[in-house]
Amino acid sequence: MEIQMAFEFESGQTADRFLNRLKSGAIVGVKARRYRGATSILASYGAATHNAFDSTCQQLDDLAVSMGGYEISVS
Repeated sequence: MEIQMAFEFESGQTADRFLNRLKSGAIVGVKARRYRGATSILASYGAATHNAFDSTCQQLDDLAVSMGGYEISVS
């Protein structure tokens, strides 16, 4: 199962930095691309199939917040 999360940033430059961090492997297993314009990014990753805790969602949130971003609805 794939999980998708979208993040909004104040500027396209900050969104680019977030995108580049994800594409460089800052969070293992996450793919990212632009989403609805220059200031939002869609991140996706595979859900863990075992019973271990998966911190990927929290890592994405923390990285986005550290760069001034916030999660938005994916629809």
